Amino acid sequence: MMKRVLFLFSMLFAWLQVAHAGGFQIPEMGVKAMGMGNAFTAVADDPSANWFNPAGLSFQQTAVTVGAVAVMPKVDFTANASNPLAPSSSSMDKKKIVVPHAYMVIATDSDLTAGIGVNAPFGLEVRWPTTAVFSGASEYGRLQAINVNGNVAFKLSDNFAVAAGVDFVDMYKVDFNGTALKQNFKGTGWGYNVAALYKTEMFNAGISYRSSVKLKSKGQSTHIASATTSSNAITVTMPDMLNIGVAFHPTKQWTISADADWVNWKKFDKLAFIYTPALAGGALPSLTVQENWKATWAFRAGAEWAYSETMRARLGYTYDPTPIDPVYFTPLLPGNDRQAVHVGYGVDLSDQATLDLAYTYVFFSNRLQTQSTGTNVVRNGTYKSHIHLAAASLTYRF
Repeated sequence: MMKRVLFLFSMLFAWLQVAHAGGFQIPEMGVKAMGMGNAFTAVADDPSANWFNPAGLSFQQTAVTVGAVAVMPKVDFTANASNPLAPSSSSMDKKKIVVPHAYMVIATDSDLTAGIGVNAPFGLEVRWPTTAVFSGASEYGRLQAINVNGNVAFKLSDNFAVAAGVDFVDMYKVDFNGTALKQNFKGTGWGYNVAALYKTEMFNAGISYRSSVKLKSKGQSTHIASATTSSNAITVTMPDMLNIGVAFHPTKQWTISADADWVNWKKFDKLAFIYTPALAGGALPSLTVQENWKATWAFRAGAEWAYSETMRARLGYTYDPTPIDPVYFTPLLPGNDRQAVHVGYGVDLSDQATLDLAYTYVFFSNRLQTQSTGTNVVRNGTYKSHIHLAAASLTYRF
């Protein structure tokens, strides 16, 4: 059965990996969690616990979850007075994007429980028209990556469990293109994670940590003006993450949860390309794009109301500040501080099967960009953004 499930996981990703999310981090890695604002570290009671808090696997039976999130972003740009090419305006391509996920819990007769997850917690796809004033350096960006995460959870008592796991990240397709320079690369890397969960009838507390992952990558770069192409080498570091959560059960029907999630974006400090041979007839041996992002804390709250024996309604809220310093802003990552409202619904189709649905609306603070300088001054302007997300998953318990 295990081989059949892993084969189905692989086929799911081969079919749905047409595009990824419109932002670098994608927190919507489980549909039940999404309906609760992703405040799930101390809840972790379905197979998506493999991502949110693997210690929660200890309290579950053998089960499989397969789901996907449809992402529908919209970004509009209008140049402001600090842009020498004002007035001008552009809109990002409104392509719909699908982000799949799949998880399996494997319970045993002992206090050990295993889990495996396949998801895409980081990714982007942004396309601006070639007529956008900044398209020379920022016309198309894409990052497609799969995270495969295996975990082992151990129940130390009826109320407390710990877990540890290994992450394999395959960043299999990355493009950072402008109309002047086109670059693509791919790479792989390894990381680890540890977690703990304390669980009672009235109160839960959970913590989960995931290490950073360093990916050594190779690809190809093309300098359009000189019509030269070279191999590139680059190292990309994905951030480490810490999630802390609590959950309360004031009645049998209600669960109230809250999370504080830290993402160490300081690890994403630069993109340094080395070209072999040097591009443009030897004039361009390397290129370093400074990022200098900052670590951030996101705050999440959620609630679930089990209003019948088989149906549950969910609500959630998120505040997630941007890690991007305005000095290093790029239209390929046009976001700003964001808030989100979430709703969700779960229904038991049978004793074994559960269907979960969720919807999220993300609204960004307008980015009033004025600090781009030099050749990047054409990036200055107002960026207005929002995202609709809709998701569904099916969980089957054995």
